[in-house]
Amino acid sequence: MGASAVIDVSPFAHCVCEKMGTTHELCDGALTLSEQGKKIRLSTRSGEDAIALVIDGCVIKDGKLKCDGLFLFLDNHRAAALLVELKGGDIRHAFEQLAYVQTSRPEYAELIARLKNCGKGRVIQKAFIVSNHMLSKTEYEPWENQYGVRVTAILHCEATTPIPDLRPYLK
Repeated sequence: MGASAVIDVSPFAHCVCEKMGTTHELCDGALTLSEQGKKIRLSTRSGEDAIALVIDGCVIKDGKLKCDGLFLFLDNHRAAALLVELKGGDIRHAFEQLAYVQTSRPEYAELIARLKNCGKGRVIQKAFIVSNHMLSKTEYEPWENQYGVRVTAILHCEATTPIPDLRPYLK
């Protein structure tokens, strides 16, 4: 089952990461996003469909706030949209970027609507930051409150560590 046949992102199909021949710098295969040593992936099982979309510079090309990418996931029971910001040091700015995409970007709203139209109704929406800097919940909770965004996890990734997988967060 091909991803594009199930998850309709037609106005942004050119922004989908592919196994081979991907032209987007952030794509590292079909379901992995990568930037300056920070990587994140989403693994799938039989009967599941997922795509990775490049937001920054493809879905959204203007100079306003935006995050790096979005994973869209679909199976028989659920649909999920997982926003991702790959960030070096300025984690506060990552909260601002994720919040702005969730609340103010019509492109994101359109992608959520398209995922809802796949027949699942409700779409689980989560946000993630991938960084080599780690913060405790008490350190970043003020930014969640300031920007009005809940970050599901700040995942640690360096060139020498395993690539974090978003699969455990699909619940």
